[in-house]
Amino acid sequence: MDGNIQNDLNDKYSKGIIIIHWLTALLIFILFFLGLSMDGLEVSEKMALLKPHAALGLLFFVLTIIRSVMFFRSKRPADLKTGSKLNDKLAVWIHNAFYILMLLLGISGIATMIIGGYGDALQSGDLSLIKPSEDIPPLKAHALLSFLTMGLVALHVIGAVKHYVLTKENTLKRII
Repeated sequence: MDGNIQNDLNDKYSKGIIIIHWLTALLIFILFFLGLSMDGLEVSEKMALLKPHAALGLLFFVLTIIRSVMFFRSKRPADLKTGSKLNDKLAVWIHNAFYILMLLLGISGIATMIIGGYGDALQSGDLSLIKPSEDIPPLKAHALLSFLTMGLVALHVIGAVKHYVLTKENTLKRII
């Protein structure tokens, strides 16, 4: 690793990308912990948490679509350099994987709401419309994708700290 790498930290993401980045980060944590809190609850208990989870999940999905379009259509800073080609490629892979996972999370959440009968149950108040968890395949995918996303969040944070320690650059300047 080269501790003398100099990246242009004044070259920032757009204000829209920055706002959506931090709002999405907050939503990831809220949604993950709401989802964990619902695990194992009876349907009647789960519904109180499902309402905010579904609403915030839909907001998350819409913001992810907007962010994806903005990210790939607007000018953005050059990828950070660390002095290691492997680390540089890993950072780009993690960044792109976030977009894919976040879109898949939204799709699997919507599919869970539809296939599982949650949407109909929320609208009608009839809890008998909800299928058992084991009969909702997208629910399993949604749970797996949420854990993968949290793993990427951890790698993203570790990468930012590692970059700061190795290059002595505060890369957060680009996204605040």
